[in-house]
Amino acid sequence: MAMRRRAGGEFNPEEMGEGGGLNVVNLIDMFVIIIIFLLKSYSASTEANVTVSPKLTLPISSTDKEIKDFVNVSVTKDEIIVDKKVVARIIDGQIEGVPPQKLLIPALYDELEKRKERILKIQAYNPDVEFKGEINLVGHKEIPFSIVKKVMFTAGQAGFSEFKFVTQKE
Repeated sequence: MAMRRRAGGEFNPEEMGEGGGLNVVNLIDMFVIIIIFLLKSYSASTEANVTVSPKLTLPISSTDKEIKDFVNVSVTKDEIIVDKKVVARIIDGQIEGVPPQKLLIPALYDELEKRKERILKIQAYNPDVEFKGEINLVGHKEIPFSIVKKVMFTAGQAGFSEFKFVTQKE
């Protein structure tokens, strides 16, 4: 059926019949495909979201490597923080509730286990997420090595064995 134009160049809607209307199902399909494409191709910034506490003075380094977004463990002069949650206090260079000869920090271990379980649950539903046991260690430049050793030992026991030390760029 040939459609005739009106005098003003428009099509006569009465001649279009049932097949000439707008098909909403096709539009919805198109929008769903566009949304899926945008969600799949969306890539967050390569910079990690590492919040440095005002109580923290980072060591200086000349490295050019970028920080990736892993679990963040911050060690200030007076507390141990996992992703903005204080898990242990440090008093006079000793971790509160942990004997000096003991390496495992129970509160830190429990929190890291929770983070690992959360990542593994996400991994079960999203193949792009993979638990690699990586951790950003943000430490005050004046904390004793004994505390760093305990934090690293505890993280290793919880399954986090890849450490990225966060430093301030020179």
